[in-house]
Amino acid sequence: PTPSLFSATRNAMDDSHGHESAFIVGLDLGQSSDPSALSVIERRVPYRQHTRFAENHQGPTLQREETTRERGEPSYDVRHLDRFQLGMPYREVAERATSVLEAPETGSDPTLVMDATGVGQAVREMFASVNPVEITFTSGSSVSREGRKYGVPKKDLATEMQSLLQGGRLRVAEGLPMASAFAQEMKNFRVKYTSAGNARFEHATESDHDDLVLATATALWFGESGSPSTETINWQTMDEDDIRL
Repeated sequence: PTPSLFSATRNAMDDSHGHESAFIVGLDLGQSSDPSALSVIERRVPYRQHTRFAENHQGPTLQREETTRERGEPSYDVRHLDRFQLGMPYREVAERATSVLEAPETGSDPTLVMDATGVGQAVREMFASVNPVEITFTSGSSVSREGRKYGVPKKDLATEMQSLLQGGRLRVAEGLPMASAFAQEMKNFRVKYTSAGNARFEHATESDHDDLVLATATALWFGESGSPSTETINWQTMDEDDIRL
């Protein structure tokens, strides 16, 4: 059975000393028949802090204190969801996204990750002031990168989200506005493959939306695979005396 979107993150995180937190804002830019949507994700990385004393060669004391952190797998909390009015001009979408990035609730340095597939340069320039990460979906099998621009196979987006959900590392607050709409989109979301092996996103019916799912999936992909801070230490490889899972 598919794990609940509203289940708590897995207990392997409970033995941490704290969490490092960062916010990622995913943005799906709508087309003529699809609204734009925005998803705010909090990426929380648990850590265990270790202090040791090393020999000091540069000061009056014989030893100096060194602190290191060992990090576990990140978990993701969906903090905010918004589906904009159908046909909202991209400039207004850019203003709305900027206001979310500047809100105190999204921390000191949030990252905007936007779906730039099929978007022209004029639209990109509307978001230039917030220096977004741009994701273009491709039918290929590997990720490409040029600065803050990524080419990402569609299938990677779907498999990343499914992996996080099944691993208990993705959750949505039940009381969050549009949480039920997001859950319904997840239920109706389909990934089908062509005879050439290319992924295609589909809905269960013509009237279904997938904008909230794609905005969230875009942010999650960056949190797992695109961010420079995604390198983590697998706690399960540590000695059992150091950590009990």
